[in-house]
Amino acid sequence: MNQARGNPGLSLSSARAPRPIVSPTPSGRVSETAMVLARVLATIFGTEATTISKREGGSALGGAVRFDVWGCRGSKSFIPPRSRIGNYTSCYSLHDGTDLFVFDAGLGLASLSYEIHRQKRFSVVKRIFVLITHAHLDHWEGLKDADWFWERDNGLEVRVIGLDEAINAIQRGYEHPSFVDLDLLARFTVAQLDFISFSFGDVLELGGWKLENIALNHYSGTPEDKSVVQTSGYRLSREGGPVVCYLSDHEPGPGTVSSEQQLTRNAKIVLYDSHFPTIAEQRFGHGSQEHSANVARNSPGALVVAGHHGPMYSDADVEKTFRRLSKGLNNFALAVEGRGFVWDASVGKFLVEEAREPHPEIMKIGVAAKG
Repeated sequence: MNQARGNPGLSLSSARAPRPIVSPTPSGRVSETAMVLARVLATIFGTEATTISKREGGSALGGAVRFDVWGCRGSKSFIPPRSRIGNYTSCYSLHDGTDLFVFDAGLGLASLSYEIHRQKRFSVVKRIFVLITHAHLDHWEGLKDADWFWERDNGLEVRVIGLDEAINAIQRGYEHPSFVDLDLLARFTVAQLDFISFSFGDVLELGGWKLENIALNHYSGTPEDKSVVQTSGYRLSREGGPVVCYLSDHEPGPGTVSSEQQLTRNAKIVLYDSHFPTIAEQRFGHGSQEHSANVARNSPGALVVAGHHGPMYSDADVEKTFRRLSKGLNNFALAVEGRGFVWDASVGKFLVEEAREPHPEIMKIGVAAKG
């Protein structure tokens, strides 16, 4: 079993002993069933899977650090796609040269993994760090749909990182007979797959970035009868670079103010769970656009992005709420799938970039709306 300190580009520092990596690399203990599946997959990949060239090191196109939205719909996806704002469950990314950090692995991960081969800036990516916030299915259901698990010898190194509860849920969810173990998919495709667990308060060094975390307020059920889900809010920072924070899923309240402020101190971009329109409506472990707007108002140096849009709200509902709450704010933005935020070191800000060309079905939606 590998240790966190032994992996290139990764180390873990904490008052506690380093957490072990659960290495999915097959050993002599792999079951006969797993070996049969492996042979089947070998046959499939040997005849049908796409082969892509292994990636070499380098810097991102133009050297830009960029935050992208791939899935911003909360709890459930819209299939077929029918929203101009968000159709797929949570997935966001931060790209910096050869490293790609992925915040949650909902169905939006399929879009990200597809775009890796369409956009030149991703051609230099070698390491992918998938940061899972918690064990709920909608935050890791997209792992099996990632193209890198279906493309032979692609050379990518993938590390799935999360709390013990989340990592255990993922490994149980994909084990036989529910699906194919991800380690078997990885055998013929990626160069490396690791599962890394940590505890609240641990600090991980990932490449040139430092990953910190806090406990968020998330649960299943009602406030009167709730089952707490261990959920991590993330803070990524690097010397001379921006601070990027991700708080989802999270129901903010008076008791969470201090920890939120500590996590987001000096942040340049913050993604917030904005499932509901108003603070008064917050429940089920989710936040609101109103709270996110308040954070933007109190943090003029940060761009606050409202994501995890509730599936019960239409595009018109989400946009109407945003227009009302964003008045007077130039540092408050909506998460929209395909939209990017590019770090401009010269002004010390993330600048909003227009969304890429949407899915054809979504384009039809836009045309129908105009008509």
